[in-house]
Amino acid sequence: MNSINARPPHLPKLSRRGFTLIELLVVIAIIAILAGMLLPALARAKTKAQTVRCVSNEKQISLGYLLYAGDQLDFLPVAGTEVPVGSGWVAPSRWFAEISPYIATENPNFTNLVAKNKVVACPTAKIGTNVIPANVPGYQGYGGYAHNYAYLGYTQADHVKLSVITKPSDTCMNGDGLDPTKGLEWWNYGYLYPPSNGSPLFRYVRHNQGGNYAWADGHVSILLWKVLSKGVNGKVDWYYQIGQ
Repeated sequence: MNSINARPPHLPKLSRRGFTLIELLVVIAIIAILAGMLLPALARAKTKAQTVRCVSNEKQISLGYLLYAGDQLDFLPVAGTEVPVGSGWVAPSRWFAEISPYIATENPNFTNLVAKNKVVACPTAKIGTNVIPANVPGYQGYGGYAHNYAYLGYTQADHVKLSVITKPSDTCMNGDGLDPTKGLEWWNYGYLYPPSNGSPLFRYVRHNQGGNYAWADGHVSILLWKVLSKGVNGKVDWYYQIGQ
């Protein structure tokens, strides 16, 4: 008589064999190889997505500039706020305050501006106290973008009219600003320095060694720093020309 615990004859005998050490190492090696192939692709995709988002931000900033000019007798925004006027002390990001009605909640007080999570913040830029000390009024208004202060107005006393730009497709209004590097001070942020400045500190190399820029005709493009700084027809500041 068979035992009630006997295995039915049609069921195979269960195997107790597990993975060997060599098999586990092979699997781990395959996973490592696949990860090594996949991670760079993911990194490139992330970089591309950040660049596309930055282009979108600059497009909205460009529109804000043009709408501001349309409501302000053709005058464009300026880079900073001199506090008080005549003191020489300038807080960055006045252009953000001036176009805020067109891109965000209106906030004319530069000390209350917050760039984080708004279109005025580049997704790859370091902002906040990583760049500008918290004791600087308006430090949260810097989001990584900058105004062409050298040609399109430095402070509230220097507004420039859009109509004086004779080469709108070649004149930059706003773009990716500087990234922190040794030798820069907080007052260097928020302003686009023209290539003729000549300092190795003032290079725009955020998105694959370049930056996104909004131009006076409303278009936005990305340019490598080596292209931007080379200029054209013997003019180093070709991308910053005004009235010529």
